[in-house]
Amino acid sequence: MNDPTSSMLFTATGAVTTTLPYPKTPPDTYGMLVPCKNGAAFLPRLFAATRDQTRPFDEVWLFDDGSSDGSGEVAASFGARVLRSDRSLGPSAARNRLIEACSCTWLHFHDADDTLDGKYLERVAAEARTDIDVVICDMVWLDETTGAVENHWHYDAAALASDAASYLIVNTVGGINGLYRRTALLAAGAFDEKLGYWEDLDLSLRLSRHGARITVVNEDLVMAYRRRASYSNSNLGEVWRVKLQLIRSLLPGAGESLRRTIAAEAEQIANRFAALGNWRDVPMALVLNHEAGGSAPTTGSLVFRLLKRVLPGTSALWLQRSLRMLLRSK
Repeated sequence: MNDPTSSMLFTATGAVTTTLPYPKTPPDTYGMLVPCKNGAAFLPRLFAATRDQTRPFDEVWLFDDGSSDGSGEVAASFGARVLRSDRSLGPSAARNRLIEACSCTWLHFHDADDTLDGKYLERVAAEARTDIDVVICDMVWLDETTGAVENHWHYDAAALASDAASYLIVNTVGGINGLYRRTALLAAGAFDEKLGYWEDLDLSLRLSRHGARITVVNEDLVMAYRRRASYSNSNLGEVWRVKLQLIRSLLPGAGESLRRTIAAEAEQIANRFAALGNWRDVPMALVLNHEAGGSAPTTGSLVFRLLKRVLPGTSALWLQRSLRMLLRSK
């Protein structure tokens, strides 16, 4: 009578006719998904961290994205389930194939050359409640060669909840520091396979637009190793062009706060193009800055503000950077 998994069915006269069991909700399961192209040298480090989890993953999958270094064989030797492609499909397609293959209710993506704390899953799974779709943790970027900290990503849950799009544009959330409810990923359309860069930002923005409920664990539970010869660092011009296109797509209908963020980020990208010597790309970043209500290049100098009125935007930015470098050299 007191069994919480059963119920009474009564007739109109109140007589009990049968007892029906309530369906039990199956427990949540957790999968780690690793897109990998020629990452065999890094996999022992990653799988050592996976093995040492205080709460083990239920499934571990790796997508061998056309590797030529035996990445798939190395992953299989550590017990991972391996999908293979004879040609490189790219990181977004690799992740989508992993989503399709893994049966777990919660999914964590990790790059082959990065790692995670032994308590990662224990800590984030504790926050994977029924009213949550994404769990983000803090993240550290380390220099692969020296181990020095290059950046520390510490997330503000209140700021994220207040203005998700503006916050996500400025505060990088990589696949490696997110735990995602599988159904939420699918509802948002998973990863855009046309994107070779910033697919994580694009996904985060779409998740927020689809009403995904996000929480934050303020602990450094994942570590990203930065390498000068990495795919992204070897193609920085394209990296910033893709981000510029992404934030441009947010401008129609953007509120005042988001417009300010787009303007500021477009100016930052203009400066990054300039630092790379990609002066031909600077104008499109400055155009977006102005369309969003900015007045790049930003300056506190009255003289320079007057010069901006007569100089083209690219020339003004070049002059500003030249003057700053001259002053730093003295």
